[in-house]
Amino acid sequence: MNRSITQTVLSLIAVLTLNFPAMAKVQPSPINQDSSVPWSKVTEDSFEGKIVYDKDFGGFGESYAIVSSWSKQAIRLSYFWQIKEVDYYKQVKRTRSVWRNNKYEEEVYWDREPVYKYSWKSKNPEYIMFSINGQLYEYQGGKISDDLMSALANAPSTNLKIRLVWSDGSTTDATIGSGTVNAWKTIYQMDSQE
Repeated sequence: MNRSITQTVLSLIAVLTLNFPAMAKVQPSPINQDSSVPWSKVTEDSFEGKIVYDKDFGGFGESYAIVSSWSKQAIRLSYFWQIKEVDYYKQVKRTRSVWRNNKYEEEVYWDREPVYKYSWKSKNPEYIMFSINGQLYEYQGGKISDDLMSALANAPSTNLKIRLVWSDGSTTDATIGSGTVNAWKTIYQMDSQE
């Protein structure tokens, strides 16, 4: 009896997996914003072959980075942001000028000052949208379609905006630098034997 139930459950899982695959998701970047890699240049990776790494930082006062890797095997991308939290308070000695006895005097007093700790968080999008040469494309993880590879290989060698779509439906626009876009020509060129 138990064997029959086990076989039925396994058959059901197989049918559901084949007919309703889980929504693919863009995999996290294998590197972060502080990695020592050649940015925006084609390099060889022992696991993925030709690859190019890109990073996009927030403007002044913004603490985030969008880091991506681009190879024929996959596009991997992570959004990193910095969290600033009060760790503890320390006592500091301060001075101030006060008016006493018809003159200014320096007065010493103690004050509390926060000491912050910084940490990085990350997330990866559900999918990435591209607008290349007037056509829209989506990458939802997994294998890169031939159409998208061709579009990336033939994208104009300028900065390119991409749109990251998160699990809650919100979006973030990011810029892929012209060096990386130019490197796509090498990464995504279609071989005649493929």
